[in-house]
Amino acid sequence: MSGEKKTMRGRDELEALLPFYLNGTLSGEDLEAVEDWLAADVEAMAALAEAEMEAAETAAANEAIRPPADALA
Repeated sequence: MSGEKKTMRGRDELEALLPFYLNGTLSGEDLEAVEDWLAADVEAMAALAEAEMEAAETAAANEAIRPPADALA
């Protein structure tokens, strides 16, 4: 891989990018790094599934939050 500009990223850093990958806000080298990781590592797909589940749970919890009745007036 001589001449390659990419740096090796650790699993923790790539996992931290998964929420941004899921919501479509990841771009450039970060997006490429995550996609390469997902294509090359079966454990990455498990991490993606976990991140998807966490995102769904967070969205459901946020939808369940209702403002106080007097705040709606």
